[in-house]
Amino acid sequence: MITDVKIFDLDSFNTLFSSASPIKVNVRDEHKATKFQVESGETRSDHVVVEAIEIDMELILSGEDMKNTYESIRQAFDKHQLLGIQTKVRTYSPMLMINFPHDELPEMLDAIKLSLHFTEWRTIEPEYGELPPQKVEKKQQSGTVNRGKVQTQEADEKTKKKGSVLTDIFG
Repeated sequence: MITDVKIFDLDSFNTLFSSASPIKVNVRDEHKATKFQVESGETRSDHVVVEAIEIDMELILSGEDMKNTYESIRQAFDKHQLLGIQTKVRTYSPMLMINFPHDELPEMLDAIKLSLHFTEWRTIEPEYGELPPQKVEKKQQSGTVNRGKVQTQEADEKTKKKGSVLTDIFG
């Protein structure tokens, strides 16, 4: 069974732009090996960088629904909507449409050709955690953990003299 090429909404998994007819899909899934020279002059690699997947898709819009389909694709582009793309062999998601050119040719009386470009969307999740005191450069910045009850104290004269110019003016 051969699967149709489709663009779908990630939230509802509904097929979008169903009246658009994909005529060509080009998927670039690349990995690059880092290269560096060692003392002997040889080139070595010890790491692989996984590039974001990119998809070029050519579509034909035709018929009575051409303007509505064009506008719905335009809205997805303008809203930066994350999409899924089903090809004959694999599903790619989340993908972001980053290029939206189209051709209007005299030979194509009631149709236009879209050349869409998608790139894989990778969300970065920040990691938070405790930093142990031995990893902190300045020990006084290691936090207030296990310090007990600390009493505040009045600053000494030397510290008070380090005040700003406004402190000197307004006392």
